[in-house]
Amino acid sequence: MSVLELATMRAREGHDAAMADALPAALKVVAEAEGCLETGVLRCVERPDEFVLRMRWTGVAAHETFRDSPDFPRYRAIFADHLAEVVGFAHYTEI
Repeated sequence: MSVLELATMRAREGHDAAMADALPAALKVVAEAEGCLETGVLRCVERPDEFVLRMRWTGVAAHETFRDSPDFPRYRAIFADHLAEVVGFAHYTEI
């Protein structure tokens, strides 16, 4: 059963446009990871400095493998200069 990871991030003040440009490029790195089925990014209408990354994985283990891989720092480096905080992330299954 696949899992959907949702990660909420907030851009540094004045960096929301740069963050919006960087996140799709970062998700291309994730999309190449073994066990990644789909990626996407959403931008909040009310808080334009807030973004939600959607990553569907074959399972939590696939995500953990990616986080421990050399590709994770490469993914993170693409948007790190624009990131204020990771508000939170969790894995979800459909019911």
